Amino acid sequence: MDKQKRLMRDRNLLEIVRGLLHSQIAFQEIFKRYKEGRLRFSDIEGWVDDKGQSPLYNLKEQSHSLFRNRGKESFRKKEWLLDLVIGSIFHEAMKLRENIYQLESYRPKYLKYKLHIGKSAYERDYSQQFERIISKAGQGVLLGVTEIRSLFHDAAEQLIDLFKEKGHNPYLVRFLLEHHSLLQKVYGSQKGKEIFSLIFEGGLQEAYDRAGRSYLLSGHYDLSSSYFSKALELGPPHSELLFLLYFSLGMNAYYKNLHLQTLSFWRKLISPRLRKYFIKHYVRQIEEVCHMIASDWNEEGKPKLAQKALSLADQAKKMLG
Repeated sequence: MDKQKRLMRDRNLLEIVRGLLHSQIAFQEIFKRYKEGRLRFSDIEGWVDDKGQSPLYNLKEQSHSLFRNRGKESFRKKEWLLDLVIGSIFHEAMKLRENIYQLESYRPKYLKYKLHIGKSAYERDYSQQFERIISKAGQGVLLGVTEIRSLFHDAAEQLIDLFKEKGHNPYLVRFLLEHHSLLQKVYGSQKGKEIFSLIFEGGLQEAYDRAGRSYLLSGHYDLSSSYFSKALELGPPHSELLFLLYFSLGMNAYYKNLHLQTLSFWRKLISPRLRKYFIKHYVRQIEEVCHMIASDWNEEGKPKLAQKALSLADQAKKMLG
């Protein structure tokens, strides 16, 4: 699979995760209303339908598209199982929708008819059939709510395994960090706090580190520096993280035209102490940017400042060996 296809697949997987989590939170409200005896058709009709206008329908279609349209060589049990679970949730939700509609729409009419039932054989047969239909719908609501709740619970547990397997997916890691409150709603406050320890060996610090590197590769230096800073706050001194933090801060300052700040940040990382933690292509970038800063200052008639930038560029070049 080439890089572009892999990136697209990573994004599509993220949309499925997002849709599943939001669908589960919506179901939590549906379940609450059911337990309180106030669940209405209007509470569920926008959540699931078969016309392509509901979140659960879209989730089912996205899942089928991503997980079913693959060759046998890329078959994966976890993905196949997740698709099966999502499809099952959708079909159980559709049955629940229909049963609630029957109870809400037809039960009042049946009860009214029951008061005026005639003596003919077919009217008595209708009465018995309507009784069975309404009773079956009521049982169906109970069974449907129970099945859907169980499926969502199992899906949430499976997602943790999926997160572990897909920890290299930068979009997923960033999503989990930026929507931590969403995880807490699904997994509960305590487990929601522990989720990153379950997913990554290095826990939350590793998650911040991965997100920072992802934003750095994308050129979002303000975000990468923010995540590297958070990662450093969570553990003992980490020289490579420190290098990445100062590099990001310097690049962010450069694009804000704050050249003195850029040099200040980079002087902290161009040192023999950090040499073994250098990432060479970033050091080369430091050298190139310092030359551009020097050029800007020379054009502005600031030769002394330009010399400082050139001096730092020379130090970066020497550190590369």
